[in-house]
Amino acid sequence: MAAALGGRRASGPRSTAPGQVDERRALCGRRARARSTGRRRPRCRVDRAVRVGRASPHVGGRAEADGFMSAHRTRVMYVAQTFEVGGAEDLVLNLVRHLPDRFEPMVCAINHLGPIGREIRAAGIPVTALGLNPGLRRPWDVARIWRFLRETQPHIVHTFLLTASLYGRFAAMLARVPIVIGSEHNIYHRKRRRHALAERLLMHGTASVVVVAESVRESYIRQVHADPEKVDVIRNAVDWARLATTRTRAEVRASLDLRPDQPVAGMIGRLTEQKGHAILFDALAHTPALQNLHLLVAGDGDLRESLGNRAEALGLSSRVHFLGVRRDVGDLLNAIDVFVLPSLWEGLPLALILAMGAGVPVVASNVAGVPEVVEDGRTGLLVPPADREALGRALAHLVMDPAAGRRLGDSARRVVLPRFGVDGWIASTTALYDRLLAATAVRVGREPNGASASALRGR
Repeated sequence: MAAALGGRRASGPRSTAPGQVDERRALCGRRARARSTGRRRPRCRVDRAVRVGRASPHVGGRAEADGFMSAHRTRVMYVAQTFEVGGAEDLVLNLVRHLPDRFEPMVCAINHLGPIGREIRAAGIPVTALGLNPGLRRPWDVARIWRFLRETQPHIVHTFLLTASLYGRFAAMLARVPIVIGSEHNIYHRKRRRHALAERLLMHGTASVVVVAESVRESYIRQVHADPEKVDVIRNAVDWARLATTRTRAEVRASLDLRPDQPVAGMIGRLTEQKGHAILFDALAHTPALQNLHLLVAGDGDLRESLGNRAEALGLSSRVHFLGVRRDVGDLLNAIDVFVLPSLWEGLPLALILAMGAGVPVVASNVAGVPEVVEDGRTGLLVPPADREALGRALAHLVMDPAAGRRLGDSARRVVLPRFGVDGWIASTTALYDRLLAATAVRVGREPNGASASALRGR
């Protein structure tokens, strides 16, 4: 099962990337010498996490064996199960690209890197994939995360998404990381009771949980019984550079066999129940005014096959175009007339903000943080979740009245560009880090466990 999930087995032969064997042997040798002098060291296994050093452009961002990171910068470890293409993963990418120099980012994928993990590595950031799959059936994997954190010695651990929020935070507390930060990106009406209970217990050792919208904060506090003083709202933001285009509208459409005058809607997101693709397909099939509307579906996920079957059963195969994972967001948004987000539950979706920043009129479900950015009738159209008739009417209105869509798009662009850029978001996040560092009295010139930085570098 571990292999099927992308995790390593507990025993047996393992492959090692070129250049890592000597580094790991040298590390264990230093630890052996330390033991001979009576210095207490964390345990070492050559088949597990590598010590993180400075990122080098000559090795594509992989950690070198040149010692721990600068003792005069705050080391921040960003942890997620994996870094597939998604909103939370994009947030980490923006963070590591734009953090001020006083912070030194590191990234840990508990399981495997994923596409955005590779982008982070290509940006020169030290990235480690542990190949683990922690859970009730693999509790020992928490110890391996603990060992990695003891080795890398971050001052701050900031976790993203469920697995890291549970097991990554727990391991960070066991490793006595000074500041542990969680995050909540959605309102989960069906959150499992055991997960809510675990998060309630974890709050005792958590400095802050960052939520993406006021509505998410209220839901999280209610579900987890969290201390409101520990739940901070930092609204999602995007890097507007992602709206840059590399092809013209006509070229993108021609590549998809779409006419220049064809009405086209677009949707960007994982193919999961949450995003409501099935409701959108039903609206397309049962709204006569949408019979000529084509739909571009960017993203991948567990429902790819079933959604393809549903589109075929509804007679939409020629009008629904599954594009897979795409990073040319600017080109896609430039090629569509309407952006649609029929989510059943949400947080504050980045794809929606990007579409609004591109001046594309939006139709979205009135859930969670969406109405905090979309003002119905002024910067977009809101519809009740899971209401195919309302969704169909809203889309039909924009298809039949392109001028109304342009007015909504222009208004949306004016509203979101100054509010949701990455610079303000980075400032809010680093202000949180600074506040927590001051409250915790972390001395960045010393390692979090009290050992001097010079001693660690000299191992």
